[in-house]
Parts: sequence; structure tokens; C-alpha cells
Amino acid sequence: MPTKQSKQHSNKTSRLEHVLVIGGVALLIIAILVLKQKPQNSTPLVNSTDPPEAQLDRALQTGQPALAFFHSNNCQQCIVMMDTVAQVYPEFTDSVTLVDVNVYDEQNQALLKRVGLQYIPTLIFFDRAGQGEVSVGVMEAEQLKQTLASLAGGK
Repeated sequence: MPTKQSKQHSNKTSRLEHVLVIGGVALLIIAILVLKQKPQNSTPLVNSTDPPEAQLDRALQTGQPALAFFHSNNCQQCIVMMDTVAQVYPEFTDSVTLVDVNVYDEQNQALLKRVGLQYIPTLIFFDRAGQGEVSVGVMEAEQLKQTLASLAGGK
């Protein structure tokens, strides 16, 4: 027959196991939530070492048409739009500057405030005079192509 002392030891061990299991599950849930909020790594659409704000400023100062593309790497509409931009933009690399702006990158916070960004994905098309036209949400490839062609042609 178990003694009183062995029952107490068994109860303590059982409680400790429960606490450890619950703690482990809680840590797992926290880790999943943290990882879910971090942007996924993806190939950038632009190869530049300059921050996006500097890229945009340079384009505007030189009168170069520009597309500022604001997105995250983990919103579904942004991913669709990233694919569309990657498909359409290469035709315009010599005539329109692409400024790829990940909204979760800390270095882009001043630019987000500057343009008053509220939603993603957002595309801002800047003409040679620096006037911007905003498009929010997913844009069809053909419409993006026509808009970039208009910018490149100076219309």
C-alpha cells in the first residue's frame, strides 16, 4: 500500500508535469504568433542598396517616372500584386523607376508617413513632374502595363 509520503511525491510530480506541458504549449503558441507576424523572406523586385525613400527622391529629382509599390511579404493581395509587378515591370526597367517598399521594414517608416500610407497593397505612379496617382488593392496585369506605358511615354 502506498504511503502518505509517496502519494504527496506522486501528486507533486503530476502537477509539475502538467505545468511543464502547459508552459510548453504556451511557448509554442507564442513562437507561432511571433513567426506569423514576421514578413516572409522573398526576392526583392529591385536590386538596389539605397533605401526606397532615397530611390524615390532620386527619381523625382531627375524627372524620372516612378512606381512606388507598398506591400508586405505576407498579405495575400500583396503577394498577388508582387507577382503581377514582377511579370509586367521588366519591360519598363529603362523608363520607369520601381521603388519596392516593404511596409514592415523599419527603414521605410518615414516614407510611409510621408505618403500617408493607409492600406496595402498600394501603388503610387509618379509622372515626370512628380505628381502621384494612387491605386489601392490588386491591379490586373494589363491595367498595370497600360499605366506604366503611359508613364514611360510621358503622358
